[in-house]
Amino acid sequence: MITIAGASGFIGKNLTKNLVSRFNVRGLSRSTKSSEGNLEWVCADLFSFQSTNEALKNSDVAIFLVHSMLPSSRLFQGNFQDTDLMIADNFAKACVNNNIKHIIYLGGLVPDHGISKHLESRKEVEDVFKATNIPLTVLRAGMVVGDGGSSFEILKNLVLNLPAMLLPQWTKSNTQTIYIDDLISVIAESAGNETFYNKTIDVVNGEKITYGELIEQTSIYLEKKKLMIPVPINYTSFSKLWVKIFGEADSELVSPLIDSLLCHLPTPEVPKEIDHLIKFRKYKDMLNNISKEKLKRVKRKGHRAERNVRSIQRLSNPHKLSQIDISDEYLNWLPSHMNHFILAQRDGDNITFVVTGLQAPLLKLERIEDSKGLDRIKFHITGGLLTQDSHSGWLEFRHVAKGKYTLVSINNFKPSLPWYLYKFTQALLHSRVMNQFGKHLDSMESK
Repeated sequence: MITIAGASGFIGKNLTKNLVSRFNVRGLSRSTKSSEGNLEWVCADLFSFQSTNEALKNSDVAIFLVHSMLPSSRLFQGNFQDTDLMIADNFAKACVNNNIKHIIYLGGLVPDHGISKHLESRKEVEDVFKATNIPLTVLRAGMVVGDGGSSFEILKNLVLNLPAMLLPQWTKSNTQTIYIDDLISVIAESAGNETFYNKTIDVVNGEKITYGELIEQTSIYLEKKKLMIPVPINYTSFSKLWVKIFGEADSELVSPLIDSLLCHLPTPEVPKEIDHLIKFRKYKDMLNNISKEKLKRVKRKGHRAERNVRSIQRLSNPHKLSQIDISDEYLNWLPSHMNHFILAQRDGDNITFVVTGLQAPLLKLERIEDSKGLDRIKFHITGGLLTQDSHSGWLEFRHVAKGKYTLVSINNFKPSLPWYLYKFTQALLHSRVMNQFGKHLDSMESK
């Protein structure tokens, strides 16, 4: 059984079509889908270890195609790097718990000099999977070319929508492309194949090309000849604005992608393991394999955000405290930080946050012991004035990649305050408090 996280995305859909003729395939999705033939769909929440663990049962190979640059909740506090760490950690630990034989991770190419937050995040996810000691294949790719690929769609929409194009300095950066069919062939070839175990492979076609050349070749193919105006600056804020508007993409997706364009990607030779699988060696050939009619249909991509709150922050941990010690430090620190206006009362595994002088609790938490080696401490939100329900939300402190990273998060929280009141009061207070707690952990080092 091959299980694919991200099976409903552009790459995932193409991969499942390739694999179902030869393997039993399980696709993970946030929404319910109908299973058919050798393809089984499972509704899974990758932010939940229990849900991820259940979804990976009886699997042999696990493929991770997920990148979380778009928010998954109505209000998200944090950044995509920490979100990537959290869901990768759930997936990795579920792989260990289910005795997965092989993990395949699709990441990004690493530039020769300098690295963006987007590409650094992908390297961090590699660390998470390496820490499992399960045979791992890391496939690194640049822009995936095909009808529906996110980066390619942005490029195509820019060409279709703009009568003229400014070409900042970043359009001279070297990049790499790979055609979707070739990438799928590589992933399929590596699944369960021991010759790919514990290898990092750059999935490239070997062509040296810049972003400006991609724009020019795309405009010629689409018969959208336009004025190209080079400008001797790298003003990324302006680039993000016009790419968001004319590329018809979400700002959460555009911003990290534009930052990545400042990096020169290497132009390595095609690795010998995959040389026979790379059929499209030129970007022009990739374009010629996609019908112009399909490309000229503009696709507006939406994303489904659940009506809840998620907050994820990375914490410095200079003293290498355990997650239990960090949670205890938080409960001891919070009242003093709030000038004892808010108190944390403990009764065994039950914690109640109260306002001094009021009897009704703000929040009630119950600590849950870690019984599956998750390296975390978890508190279920069981009641209080500030929550809508007593069964869905939780607070947790966790270590990732054997303690290399430390995260604190609130998940699936449903506030009782009216949404806009919550957003500009409780949400801002929580963000400030967690920021101050991180500084407190930093200051412990100097003491």
